[in-house]
Amino acid sequence: MLGEIRQVPRNIDKPNRKAEYGFAGLVGWYIPLYVTNNAIMALAFFAIILYSVTKLTAGKPEGAAYRLAYRFLALGKMVPSPKQTTKFEI
Repeated sequence: MLGEIRQVPRNIDKPNRKAEYGFAGLVGWYIPLYVTNNAIMALAFFAIILYSVTKLTAGKPEGAAYRLAYRFLALGKMVPSPKQTTKFEI
């Protein structure tokens, strides 16, 4: 008992994408539902968004979807995206 080594689970370093899928699902469902007021179109957009997030983040570390969103989307006037800035500013 003292000489035994505890086995480490094989998927201990598996990336957890629940937060990315949850955010993408909420955006993919509620924005089209609000804009079009059509649940079928919102469901189709929801499926497309989840599929694209799955394909874009396959084989990448956690938070890859958030990094892509930060790179290409502006987060208001206070924090410009790196694509829109001419030089590095802190």
